Amino acid sequence: MGKFNYFPYQPASKMSKLSIKEQEDFVFDLINAFAHANTPTHSARLLHDLLTENEISNLAKRLRIAKLLLKGKTQEEVVDLTHSSFATVTKVNMWFDNAGDGLKHVISRLPKRRTVHQARWTPGIGYGLDQILLHYASLGLKKREINKLQKFLQNMRIKNADNEDLREETGLQYRDKRLKKHK
Repeated sequence: MGKFNYFPYQPASKMSKLSIKEQEDFVFDLINAFAHANTPTHSARLLHDLLTENEISNLAKRLRIAKLLLKGKTQEEVVDLTHSSFATVTKVNMWFDNAGDGLKHVISRLPKRRTVHQARWTPGIGYGLDQILLHYASLGLKKREINKLQKFLQNMRIKNADNEDLREETGLQYRDKRLKKHK
């Protein structure tokens, strides 16, 4: 007869099986790893190496939800804008109510995405050299930002495919071992 869980909560996580000191050491390392990723490039490398594509997607979505809530959007508007569940938006909103200072601080310091400067026509002069140079410099920076983001996302897709291959291979090996054990 199989086990039946009569309790509505999940069993203890693997992390809770560690001692308090071990848990503190794990969290200490994680916090300091993020503290040392002090440039966007270092942060991207850390995220790529540490998280799966789904984990990054979920964190990015939560961050966007928080950003929209801070801008004063209603929960219904945020659900529509992010295509998230109402439960997820509510959860992020509750985190704000309970603490949220760290998230508010980070969101307030987020840079804006680069935009392309539009050269302005100056009567009598036309488009001045400074306007043209500024336009093309901002265009180059925008393209560079887009290329970096696209490369990061492509690398995450490749990593995700590799993870799927690994999961499938280890699943086959595990299944083969179980079959041999039962024979």
